[in-house]
Amino acid sequence: MRRRHIYLSLAMIVTLSLAIGCIRENMDDCMGKVTLRFRYVGDGTTDIFPEKIEHVTMYVYSAADGSLVDEIRYDDKALTAYQGADLALFPGQYRIICWGNALDETTINEGEKIAANGYYNKSKISTNDPLYYGTVDIEVPETLTERDYTCDFVSSHVKFRVRIEGFGDPTTSVPSIELTQLASFTDFDNIPSEEERCSYHPALTADQDDTSSYTTAFNTLRFEDDNDIVLRIHANESRAVVHEFPLADFLEENHIAVEGVHEVTIPILVRFSPIGVEIIDWETVPVIPDFDKD
Repeated sequence: MRRRHIYLSLAMIVTLSLAIGCIRENMDDCMGKVTLRFRYVGDGTTDIFPEKIEHVTMYVYSAADGSLVDEIRYDDKALTAYQGADLALFPGQYRIICWGNALDETTINEGEKIAANGYYNKSKISTNDPLYYGTVDIEVPETLTERDYTCDFVSSHVKFRVRIEGFGDPTTSVPSIELTQLASFTDFDNIPSEEERCSYHPALTADQDDTSSYTTAFNTLRFEDDNDIVLRIHANESRAVVHEFPLADFLEENHIAVEGVHEVTIPILVRFSPIGVEIIDWETVPVIPDFDKD
C-alpha cells in the first residue's frame, strides 16, 4: 500500500509539472514569481501611498534589450485589495517603471514621455494630474526562487494654489492666469524637459461672495528653485498683461523650496489695490474653507 501511494504521488507531480509546462528536463517554459510592493513615504518615513496614489500604470522592461515585456494597470480597487503586484516572469533581469495617477489630464507616450493632454493635441494646458513616479530593478533567478521587491515612488508634480483679490468690476474686466517656461513633459527617467517649454493657463473661479476675487488650484510638472518661470495676470478682453512676476523671486522671498521636497504646495495671493499690487504667501493669511484640497 505504501509503494502504491508513492507511485500515485509521483504521478500527480509529473502531471502538475506538465500542466504548467515546466519540468526539470526543459526549463524554457518556467517562470518565477516576483512579489512587488508599492510604497511612498513623501517627506517623512510613514507610508502614505494609499492617501496619495489611486492608480498605477506599470511597465515591465527587459534589461537585456530594453524591450517592453508587459504593461499593467492597477485601479483604486486593485490597490485597495493589495498595494503592489504579483508578477510571473522568465529568468532574467528587468526594470520596472510605474506612473501613479496618470488619469484624465495625462497622456503617456510609452517609453518616451509623459505630459498633459494639451501637449499632444496642441491645446491649452490648464493642469496635470498629481503624478508620482516609481522604478526598481528586479531579477528572476534561474532557480526560480521567489523574490520580493519594493518600488518606492517619488513626486513628479508641484501643486499651485492661487488667489486673486480686488481685481475689479467683473462686468468690465475678468482676469486670466498664465504660467510660462514650464517643462512640456517628463521622460521615463522622471527628468523634466529642459529645451521644450510650455505655458499653463489654469481656469479661474470667481468667488460667490466677492466677485472681484478669483481662485484656482492646479498641478505642474517638477521644476527647480532657480527657474525662469513667470506668472502673468491678463485682462481677458484685451489679453493685456496686468501684472507679472518671476516665480523664483517669490519662492526665495517666502522661503519655499521645491527641490528636495516631495509634497510641494505653492500658495500665491495676489492683491490688487489703488496703491499697487501685493504678492504674498497665501499661508500667511486665513485659508479659504474647502479650497486647499487635492
